[in-house]
Amino acid sequence: MKKYIYILIFTLALSACDKVYINGELDGMWKLQQVECDNEIHHPTDIYYSFQRHMAQIGKYYEEGLPLRFIGNMKYMDNTLTIGGFRKFLEEEHVCSLEELQQFYLYDETTTFIIDKLDDELLIMHKGNRRYTLNKW
Repeated sequence: MKKYIYILIFTLALSACDKVYINGELDGMWKLQQVECDNEIHHPTDIYYSFQRHMAQIGKYYEEGLPLRFIGNMKYMDNTLTIGGFRKFLEEEHVCSLEELQQFYLYDETTTFIIDKLDDELLIMHKGNRRYTLNKW
């Protein structure tokens, strides 16, 4: 009987160690694959969005040199994702300008997206007439 109790405790301990993501499949790093707007399609190769808890990070990763990264706030509820308040990574006093945000295909200080599709590999969302396609990285 003791043997079964130890097995039960061991099994419960292992299952308690599973990672729990508060934003479900949204949490993690995503590579921006495509942005569609007014019959134009852009295919960026170096832009990443990352979501964890209540934080969003946007980054441009260059082949040479340090990446350009900004950290901001995030709210995710009922297929709506709001990101904003971006500041430069490791330089909290540097507030992200609209010109800097445009490098990431963001055109407002705070952007609210409607999520059209979200699974463990693909995120499709839109804001107005812009449609963003991202793949889990």
